[in-house]
Amino acid sequence: IQTAVSSPRHTVAVDSALKLYNQLDNLSAARFTNCRLHLPCIVHRVTEVRRRQDLAQETQFTYGLKADELNDLLITIEEALVQFSWARPTRQAFLLVRPWDCRLFELPDFAEQPAFDDDAVNLSDPGSPLDHSHDSAKQEWIDSECRSRALRLIARLRQPFSAFLLAQQRGGEYKRVASDCDIIAQIKDANSVHDLMDIGTLEIL
Repeated sequence: IQTAVSSPRHTVAVDSALKLYNQLDNLSAARFTNCRLHLPCIVHRVTEVRRRQDLAQETQFTYGLKADELNDLLITIEEALVQFSWARPTRQAFLLVRPWDCRLFELPDFAEQPAFDDDAVNLSDPGSPLDHSHDSAKQEWIDSECRSRALRLIARLRQPFSAFLLAQQRGGEYKRVASDCDIIAQIKDANSVHDLMDIGTLEIL
């Protein structure tokens, strides 16, 4: 991870990384309400679903998928994906989503953070240069730590991840499409990961 953090340091805009970090930090935790899962996630819209006839099996279907910001991938499922039918004259929307996990922030233990000795400041007169230098050093450390965390998060989001395939239903909610194995996806353009992400909470049946 350390190498991944350092390499894009000159190309990734720190302000954009901080903005993405704050967006994800503002997501609520996953919850069940009225028998539905409200899932915070990073969303990638599926732009193409193409069945692979050369990989067809009697009881399984293999599809090639293209999705915004992701490398192309293959999935194998037990039910056919139907984008058009007599009962559904409009195209059914599919999404590949990354369920949000706040552990990606890798927040440190409070006990591990550097201690700023407030008592030392109190020994000086209020408004003294020592007081100001202490506050300045503390703020500088906080700003540096925030930037580092944001860039480390960008590096983690560039790594392959386990995605859910969701199919939109009539009421606007989504249903997960079961796959025989984990769907492993990866961001296509690593340097623009902070610019291209749709972040929100989806309602899943």
